[in-house]
Amino acid sequence: MKKLFLAAGVAALLCGITSCQNSEKGADNLTTYEDSLAYYMGYSQGGMIGQQIDQMMSPEEKARFDKKKFLKGLKEMLMTDTANMDYLEGVGLGLNMAMQLGSMQRQGVDIDRKVIYKEFAKAFMADTLNQMDLQMAVGTFQRLMMESRDRQKALQEEKEREGRKAQAAENIKKGEEFVKKAKEADPEIKTTASGLSYKVLKQGTGPTITENDIAKVHYTGKLIDGTEFDSSIKRGEPLDFKTSQVVPGFAEALKMMNKGSKYEIYLPSSLAYGDNDTGGIIPPGSTLIFTLEIIDVTPETTGAEKTK
Repeated sequence: MKKLFLAAGVAALLCGITSCQNSEKGADNLTTYEDSLAYYMGYSQGGMIGQQIDQMMSPEEKARFDKKKFLKGLKEMLMTDTANMDYLEGVGLGLNMAMQLGSMQRQGVDIDRKVIYKEFAKAFMADTLNQMDLQMAVGTFQRLMMESRDRQKALQEEKEREGRKAQAAENIKKGEEFVKKAKEADPEIKTTASGLSYKVLKQGTGPTITENDIAKVHYTGKLIDGTEFDSSIKRGEPLDFKTSQVVPGFAEALKMMNKGSKYEIYLPSSLAYGDNDTGGIIPPGSTLIFTLEIIDVTPETTGAEKTK
C-alpha cells in the first residue's frame, strides 16, 4: 500500500500543477486538455486506490483505516503551494519514513522518532562529514535493518502460529463433536485406543495388510463440513500405498483391512496433519473422513526373492 499512496501523492501534486480548480466539471463537460487531465487523474486514481484498499487490506486493517482522514491528508498536500519544492521534498521523505516506521511498529519494532530526526538533522546540516565514519554508519544501518526484518518476520511467524493454534483448537473441538454425534447415530462406528473411528462397510478376504505390503487403494477424503479435498475415484485411478507412506490414522486403518475391504474412517487431527496448514486445503486441527476400498494387495518383494 505504501507505494500506492506515494504514487497517488505524486499524481495529486501533478493535479495541483495543472487545473484542479476545474475538476468539478463532469466527464461530459470537459473543454480543455487541462480539464480532462485533472478530471481523469482524480477519478482514476481515487477509484483504483479505493478498490485496492478494499482488496489488499485485511479486515482488521480496513476496520482501522479512516477514509475521511486519508482524504484530509490528501487534500492538505494537494493544495500545498508547489513553488516551495524544498519543503515538499522533505514532506515526501518524511511521509515515506513515517510509513516505514509505522509498519515496523506494528510488527513490534518501536523506534524513537525524535532520535531519528535529531541525528538526521545533525548529519544533514553538517558542513563536512568523515566519509569513513559515514560509510561505517551506512553499513551498520543496513545490518540493523536486516535484523529488524528478521525480528518482524519472526514476530509475524509467531502470530501465524498462534492463529493456527487457535484455529486448530476450534477445529479439534468441532471434529470431536462431529464424531460423537456420528457414533450416537450409528452404533456400527467403532473407535480404537488411538482415537481412530471407523465403520466397516465391507470386509474383504485374505490376510490383512502389513507394513511390507503395497495396497492399491481407491479413496475419497472429506472435511466434516462435506468439503472434498482429494479423490482417487474422480481421477479414475487407484493409488499404491505402503503404511509407512501415509498419516498414522490412515496407516492404522489399512492394517485392519484386506483385499476387497471397504471402510469409512474418521481421523482426528492427532492421527492426520495436526495443527499444520496444508496450503489452505486442510485447515489446522481438522478431523478427516475417508472412504477406503482396497482394490488389491501386493506383498513387497524381498531382496532374496528379487535375485531368483
